[in-house]
Amino acid sequence: MKSMVSVDSTVVAAESQVSSDLGEEVAILDFKAGIYYGLDEVGARVWQLVQEPKKVSEIRNALLEEYEVEPDRCERDLIALLRSLADEELIEMRNEATA
Repeated sequence: MKSMVSVDSTVVAAESQVSSDLGEEVAILDFKAGIYYGLDEVGARVWQLVQEPKKVSEIRNALLEEYEVEPDRCERDLIALLRSLADEELIEMRNEATA
């Protein structure tokens, strides 16, 4: 199922997981499924940012300040990553109307 994520969505790490910082990467264990997930450097930074509820636009803006990337590509890739994390139930997201 494709999660509906937009720049106006608010996202936060789900409580049913635990993660570990591995230097420039992060490993996430989904308690419910018993599956490990790995994120690269940029994914690990996104993961750090979603430990507290954040708007997708705030995350995008932080990434644009920290990495040399085109704004459109940053937003597109960020939304794709967040959709994947939401589909795996590693993050919870709310649209503005329910935030």
